[in-house]
Amino acid sequence: MSNRTKVNLALGLPRDGFFKAGLIVAVLQGLSAVALLGVSAWLISRAAEVNSIVYLGLAIVGVRGFAVGRATFRYVERLLLHESAFRMLGERRPQIFAKLAPFIPAGLSKQSRGEIIARIVNDVDELQNLPLRVISPLVQAVAVASLSVVFVFALLPAAGLALLLSLLLGFTVAIPISAKFSRISDETIAPLKSRLSEQSLDILENQELYLAFGWMNTRRNALAATHRKLRKALAKTAVSNGFGLSLFSLLTTVAMISGAWFGGHAVELDAVPGAQLAVFMLLPMAIFEIAQSAQPAASAFRKFQVSASRINELLTRVVPPELEIAAGNEVFSEFQSLELSNVSITYPDSHQPVVAGFNLRLLPGEVIILSGPSGAGKSSVALALCRLLNLSAGTYELNNRPVANFSLDSVRSRIGLVEQNPMIFIGNLRANLLFAKPEANDSELIEILSSVGLWQMFANRDGLDTELGDRGVLVSGGEAQRLALARAILAGFKVLILDEPTANVDRETADGLLHELLRVANADDRAVVLITHEARYKSLANREIRL
Repeated sequence: MSNRTKVNLALGLPRDGFFKAGLIVAVLQGLSAVALLGVSAWLISRAAEVNSIVYLGLAIVGVRGFAVGRATFRYVERLLLHESAFRMLGERRPQIFAKLAPFIPAGLSKQSRGEIIARIVNDVDELQNLPLRVISPLVQAVAVASLSVVFVFALLPAAGLALLLSLLLGFTVAIPISAKFSRISDETIAPLKSRLSEQSLDILENQELYLAFGWMNTRRNALAATHRKLRKALAKTAVSNGFGLSLFSLLTTVAMISGAWFGGHAVELDAVPGAQLAVFMLLPMAIFEIAQSAQPAASAFRKFQVSASRINELLTRVVPPELEIAAGNEVFSEFQSLELSNVSITYPDSHQPVVAGFNLRLLPGEVIILSGPSGAGKSSVALALCRLLNLSAGTYELNNRPVANFSLDSVRSRIGLVEQNPMIFIGNLRANLLFAKPEANDSELIEILSSVGLWQMFANRDGLDTELGDRGVLVSGGEAQRLALARAILAGFKVLILDEPTANVDRETADGLLHELLRVANADDRAVVLITHEARYKSLANREIRL
């Protein structure tokens, strides 16, 4: 077994008691199903030979018991194995988020958000295939088939050998052939799902732009083409699975005919009772029904391998120096000064700094405009101030002490960024505000909304219970900026960075909105860095720094 396979197995293998108990119950369920058909066959045959039900009492109880046992064990098996698998998935997603956190937002530029979402959602979901569709069916099939062969061999060696040969052909021929046919399609399914997620998210987020410029049909056609490729790959996998099942059906027929042949010959020689002939003939049907549940295991394991490898690629990524933020244990509580001296900023995998020789000094109560053309590095400075991006040169000091002396949590709890396109979460107004301060009460939330000029508008609707829609579709761009500012104030930031806060509104509205935002943001001796490319806002600040 290769190291890669071992790592992937460790990623998707549950290690709790639920999984082990579920495997045991799965075997019991399979044995109950086989025993049910075997005892039923014997009971029907024997009932034709006796006149009194007294001779059939034990078999009747057995049929009822195995019928109840099969259903009960099946339910318990599903309950235990799925509980185990879902617990495992619940552990994996936080691990991935924790690994991705240092890369956000500056370290994922080469991968789309759709690609990342596909790995976190689709690929993690595929991990459950290992315990549910690979290990459990294989353990159940092998255990039940082995015990059944031993049982039939004990009754009639020839029938047992014929059954064993048929099962071996199923495991060594039918499953490998089916797996070989589906190999190429299985390996393309995960990337195609990722591509489909990426294209869908792109259309959802940029549909206004595509509609305005007439590009929507092109994007939709590309999405449809990817969907067709995915559907074709899934169809090939389904066909290969169907081919494998047909081979199992053929081997089931062979095993039944062999059982009937050898059983009939043994009955004719009085070597076994006549009632057992039905057992030799029908028992392979139940055994192969259990065995063929392992037929899709090869395809499921291959899908698991592809998804697990994609997840492991995320988990084993090395954080580049530009994103490896050094921090100490000191708590940054009171803001007295912030200073960048001769700073250069470089992104991962970039050979040229986006900002070089930059200087900035900020004191409480000051408003500084950071201006410059698009691509000049304004947002990069904002990321560096928030400790989301390292400096490649120069010094960063808070209260005249190196910023690396302070813990990341304490710095980020005092220096906040209000983005150009603030994230508005689906849900109501209250939930969007409590994200910044979970312990805040309704009175505090209303006070904050009033300070940014939002409460009256929401009070005329449903108040704090007003639904904002997916990504804030039920509020305007200006309202979204005010809401983001309300969250920033609620969070207690002492340094606020406003990144192009008027980019999504018209000029007349922008002027009034910016005056209002700066008035609120600059209250309580709060320092403000306003990022903009508009020269007309110079009068609103203490000074301007141009990149």
